[in-house]
Amino acid sequence: MPSLRRRLLLLLTGTVLAAWLATAVFTYFDARKEIGEMLDAHLAQSAGLIAAQLEHELDDEREAKVPRQYKHERKIAFQVWDRKGRLLLRSASAPESRLQSQSEGYGDAVIDGKRWRIFSRWDESRRYLVQVGERYELRDELAQSVASHLLHPLAVALPALALLIWLGVGAGLAPLGGVAREVARRAPDNLAHLDEASAPREISPLIGALNALFDRLRTSLEQERRFTADAAHELRTPLAAVKTQAQVALGATSDAERGRALANVVSGTDRAARLVEQLLVLARLDPQTALPTGQTVDLRALAQQGVAEIAPAAAAKGVEAGLAPGDAAPVAGDAVLLAVLLRNLLDNAVRYTSAGGEVEVSVRHAGGGVSLTVVDNGPGIPEAERGKVFERFHRILGSGEDGSGLGLSIVRRIADLHRAGVSLDAGPGGRGLRVEVTFP
Repeated sequence: MPSLRRRLLLLLTGTVLAAWLATAVFTYFDARKEIGEMLDAHLAQSAGLIAAQLEHELDDEREAKVPRQYKHERKIAFQVWDRKGRLLLRSASAPESRLQSQSEGYGDAVIDGKRWRIFSRWDESRRYLVQVGERYELRDELAQSVASHLLHPLAVALPALALLIWLGVGAGLAPLGGVAREVARRAPDNLAHLDEASAPREISPLIGALNALFDRLRTSLEQERRFTADAAHELRTPLAAVKTQAQVALGATSDAERGRALANVVSGTDRAARLVEQLLVLARLDPQTALPTGQTVDLRALAQQGVAEIAPAAAAKGVEAGLAPGDAAPVAGDAVLLAVLLRNLLDNAVRYTSAGGEVEVSVRHAGGGVSLTVVDNGPGIPEAERGKVFERFHRILGSGEDGSGLGLSIVRRIADLHRAGVSLDAGPGGRGLRVEVTFP
């Protein structure tokens, strides 16, 4: 992963460089404009000075050429013409033809492939026409010189600035390093909050997110410890019973006694196996916070399959299990988890319904959602106990059935993942139990 410090360095130095270059370009054009105005004024002034001296300096009409003496004179030229159009005086860099055709004011001309800026004027007596010219090259060189002198310090300033930015960014990111060191020094079970009040405003959201993560981890670890302790306690009872019945079978003196003990071993093993299965389902459900999106399940088809699966066990007990007529009822959810929910509801209904009883499942559309209802005519659940039966390992005393106390806990957890509500009520005529799961 790229370094945040290096990224900030590149962004800041790149911004400074771009700003500096933009300043140099602006300075070049601005200086070129100012230099042009200044040199235009200088041309006019030079033409005026020449015109003022003409009457004293020119005593004949012979053409005179002023020799070139200085470095930039080849870029500056002047001419003096009389009213008859004769060239009286010119600089060494001036051509023998007129610099420009107009005789008053500023103008541009191309001479020998070079662009010139020309100023023309007559003297006070209008006897002599003075034309003073200057090559644009000189103006460009002056503007480039100003801009380049602005860029020269960049060779030293930019590395120095990059070093200062590097050090400054390092100092600015020091609080992040402090938070990292504090987290690294922590013991695995230390999930106390980091100090958010003393943190810089920019990293407060990060520390807030870490503290929220610590809260979720603390809750998860507490649930795991409680789950492990409860599971160990619950598994101890059926395993101890299996061991006791196995010892009875080993010490039995008759086949009948040995047969009863072995039957109890099988029953205890079945109970332990169901408990383990339920514990594994809970272990799978606990870490989940949401379901995959985009899945649709036909709840009625799932109910039909569930009733078919529970039918042999219900028939063996003399309980009639059936599905009420209805239409397809698609819901958003996980088919495997919904099958587990339905299986737990049907298993509880058949388990706690005595011989000759009935268990009915119905799926219907209600209030813009879908309702799954399982009704039995067994002993039901007292109203005072209905809020507790969703707790893990909670069993109603005197029910006469051996259960794990996890079935309805699993139902509630799966319903929560599907954003569904679960309600418990008495069955028809106040007898039995009616469990309704309402899906949005």
